[in-house]
Amino acid sequence: MILLQRLSKRYGATLAVDDVSLEVARGECLFLVGASGCGKTTTLKLVNRLVEPDAGAVFVDGRDVRKGAPHELRRRIGYAFQQVGLFPHLSVAENVGITPALLGVELAKIAARVDALLGLVELEPARFRERRPADLSGGQAQRVGLARALAAEPRVLLLDEPFGALDPLTRDRLQQSFAKIRRELGLTVMFVSHDMSEALLLADRIAVFDAGRVVQIGAPGELLAAPADARVAELLATPRRQSERVEKLLEGSA
Repeated sequence: MILLQRLSKRYGATLAVDDVSLEVARGECLFLVGASGCGKTTTLKLVNRLVEPDAGAVFVDGRDVRKGAPHELRRRIGYAFQQVGLFPHLSVAENVGITPALLGVELAKIAARVDALLGLVELEPARFRERRPADLSGGQAQRVGLARALAAEPRVLLLDEPFGALDPLTRDRLQQSFAKIRRELGLTVMFVSHDMSEALLLADRIAVFDAGRVVQIGAPGELLAAPADARVAELLATPRRQSERVEKLLEGSA
């Protein structure tokens, strides 16, 4: 469903993405993980042309993304980036419904879709529908962004830390809801995260980035069983240590 061929992107002297090739199967959830500045978010933005590559090509559903206008591409792909904020002059409902409106969906259907999605991300429609982004907390705004990404019922979803600003309980519930939704709808997902535990729990496969390159890609179990190098092993060490500490605490309280 998504094919990246030898993508490269440079910002001045910095090579942010270095000859990256990836395939994401239809209905698959691929996580991109790695340290800050390793090229994950830039790679994600190359898919829907928020960033243009210096070299290489991107295909979505067999079509070269350069063959059409960027705005038309983005209307077919759901995306929620940390850096892409809500439109401040629009209400929550207008923000969530903006892509279906641009696609010519009937107003009644948009309203019903907006309410359903707000409920899905645990924002009561009656309370939040008419609010402005300035009236939302960071976590609430993030949930509206996720609802907006799903509003046009896309087949492809690009997510950059969509649960990062949420409290642990809400984050856990929405992670579970997301896993259920994307399987039921057959969504193809590229998901950037700094949280290896989140990747291990939600991903079909994980691509580990370092210095703009993919250093290992595989199913969670494959990475846990045989990390390619010390960088991958260190990323996996954190959830292992956390799990061990929790287990000791539980044993001590038993």
